Amino acid sequence: TYDAAVGDITILANRTTLVEFTQPYAASGLSMIVPVKPESSAWMFLKPFTTKMWLVTGSILIYTMFIVWFLEHQSNPDFKGPWNNQIGTVFWFTFSSIFFAHREKIYSNLTRVVVIVWLFVALILTSSYTASLTSMLTVQRLEPNVTDIESLKRSNVKIGCDGDSFVRTYLEDVLKFKSYNIENVSSEYNYEGEFKSNHIAAAFLELPYGKVFLNRYCKKFTTTAPTYIFGGLGFVFQKGSPIARDFSRAILKLSEDGTLMSLEQKWFAPSPECSANVTEESKTNSLSINSFLGLFLISGATSTVCLLLFLAYSLQRYWHHELENNAGNLSLVDEGVLIKAMRVAKYIYNGKVCVQGEVSAAPRVPDIYEWSSPTWDYDRSSSHISMENLEVKSQAETEIGIQLQVHN
Repeated sequence: TYDAAVGDITILANRTTLVEFTQPYAASGLSMIVPVKPESSAWMFLKPFTTKMWLVTGSILIYTMFIVWFLEHQSNPDFKGPWNNQIGTVFWFTFSSIFFAHREKIYSNLTRVVVIVWLFVALILTSSYTASLTSMLTVQRLEPNVTDIESLKRSNVKIGCDGDSFVRTYLEDVLKFKSYNIENVSSEYNYEGEFKSNHIAAAFLELPYGKVFLNRYCKKFTTTAPTYIFGGLGFVFQKGSPIARDFSRAILKLSEDGTLMSLEQKWFAPSPECSANVTEESKTNSLSINSFLGLFLISGATSTVCLLLFLAYSLQRYWHHELENNAGNLSLVDEGVLIKAMRVAKYIYNGKVCVQGEVSAAPRVPDIYEWSSPTWDYDRSSSHISMENLEVKSQAETEIGIQLQVHN
């Protein structure tokens, strides 16, 4: 009856057996439109970093904290004392260094190297965290109520579409929606009312219509599911019509010289309000460990090298001290490997060699109480000093009593 049909006709495979299509002048597809709500969370401050990023950052912080304590506890009075004071001091030093608020002095040059690298790492991490969190809090982020098609099927809710097009048949035959859950919506202007009345939970629109709808209601709705692509929009002629080739050639020329692109930008470009919103592509993603892997490797390698240098220097001093002060002492030969290892470990911890008692045939069992805490050492030394003072005091009182007797 007709020689041609001009309009937004979707090119489909089954239609090509009946009519002749021109080259598509616009893309076509099926997109799912769902309502959105502003994204908000009480744990928003954790989102700038991924979970793995937080774990690795915490591990590097604890490792640096251990290195600083190990290098400083021998000579630095701020890192001495009971165990709870040492742990509290090193925790405070490491965490306050993130904000450059630490006040404890550093005595070792190796520790200074470790702290300099850690301060650089802390500077990069805090700057990146602040920038990412600021972007997440200031830019509007919209969260869809429905994320995928399968959730719509499971929840057994109603969806809307244009009943006069092929979309309804596509939803039933290809996407496997139940027919009684599909509502026909006569016009794209009626979708907003259907959503407000909770009559439908999602709408399926062809790509050009979806763009127009989202451009008008970008603050209320969004598209989430992947777009199902069709052959595009074209003009229709009778099968074998030579006019179709002429139209196709003209459409290709318009496409090559950019005319079709300029028309699409003119009629389908988002409004200024919608362009300011956050799309899926422009959302600020959480920072992952891949962005800071090199930084963490530098910090960990620096701390490890400084620790090895400190251990090597401490062992050198220990063996030098043993050779000088224990030359010819056969008791060292009789000591077991465990005893020697404990003596070396205690020297590395205290920075001085533990003085042994009298040489005996059997190796001396190490006093485990000497390893418990400097507080115990302080109590023992205090008791020893008190006994010496008591003996001196008793001797002085005896001499005074003798002098008084002689005088009388």
